[in-house]
Amino acid sequence: MKFGNFAAIAAAGAALGLLGACSSSSSGDSSGGVSDLRAGTWLSGDLHLHSDHSTDAADNPIAELIPEAESRGMGFFVITDHDNHVDGHITTWDDPAYHSDAMVMLYGVEYTTARGHANILGSQPFDDLPMYALRDRTDDAAGQAIADAAHAQNLHLSVNHPLNGDPWEFGFDMDIDSIEIWNAMYRFPTNNDNAVALWDSMLKSGRHLAARGGSDCHHQHTYEALVFNVGNPTTWVYASAPKAGAVLAALKAGNSSISYAPTAERVALAADTDHDGGYETLMGDDAAATGNPVDFRISIDNARTLAAYRITVIKNGETFLEKTVIGEDHLDFTDAPAAGTHSYYRVEVRGTTPEAPLTGQLLGFYGDVIAFTNPVYFGYD
Repeated sequence: MKFGNFAAIAAAGAALGLLGACSSSSSGDSSGGVSDLRAGTWLSGDLHLHSDHSTDAADNPIAELIPEAESRGMGFFVITDHDNHVDGHITTWDDPAYHSDAMVMLYGVEYTTARGHANILGSQPFDDLPMYALRDRTDDAAGQAIADAAHAQNLHLSVNHPLNGDPWEFGFDMDIDSIEIWNAMYRFPTNNDNAVALWDSMLKSGRHLAARGGSDCHHQHTYEALVFNVGNPTTWVYASAPKAGAVLAALKAGNSSISYAPTAERVALAADTDHDGGYETLMGDDAAATGNPVDFRISIDNARTLAAYRITVIKNGETFLEKTVIGEDHLDFTDAPAAGTHSYYRVEVRGTTPEAPLTGQLLGFYGDVIAFTNPVYFGYD
């Protein structure tokens, strides 16, 4: 998504004197309430951004972009350059700078059409041309044809900014693997609430669909970098191993959450369905809907001392629980998902956002949104 006129931002950034976001490591092995029976590791990454292989990101060279991500402690990374800028012949991966010894590298493109944008992600380089050949189709079956072409190569298809500029017009009655509900800063250049509402509507209909974020970062040397950069927001995945295939599997399953920055709090939601004291059912998982009480745990990793966190639990699209915790790194609750139907629970956390670039904070572009989790599902299979 291209950003509009940022002249006001440039002036504000020059006046304020930006201090960049903290760059300490944010990847780790903490299980965040997940039972020891569920082996895995949390990895942070950015799933939507551009390099100088996109013509609208000429000041974002890969040789600077990857070290920037490494400096922010990311565990996985992908650059999704516009495929229409190179007529489907992807050049990004041929760049000698496209490698990292510190991060799991994915391979991706932004599928860029007049009817919307989507990211296509793989664990290794792939052929974009079968999807690119379908970009101008306008018939009702076009969306599923795109999905089929991507899945024929075992690729992950994720719709970008579905309502926020360059909206997705191929429809959602197709086999997508995830949807971007948080693009760039939460409140600007568009309000991501609309994308979240769209996602909720699909979840309520009985669809198991993972959500993710993406910075859509285009620039390192302009005013844009004063308000957001790599990892604003960050997607966290709970992967079985630090490998590309495991990252994509966790992303598709929804074993993931989104935070406003790579050094910000990571929020997890897990459930203990058998009351053995282990929270073995993670966000993204689907448990049986028995009608029996289930214990849930919301965990806030990297919680700040005496910080106030406003936690909202969303059940089936409606607010189920709201509570503010201060100086706490978790919140437990219990509920009984109804038998014989599907239910889902997801979490939103709000508060201050000190790890965001200062200019973006002061201009109110981040709002007070800290993190979202994917749902824990009941009775969806």
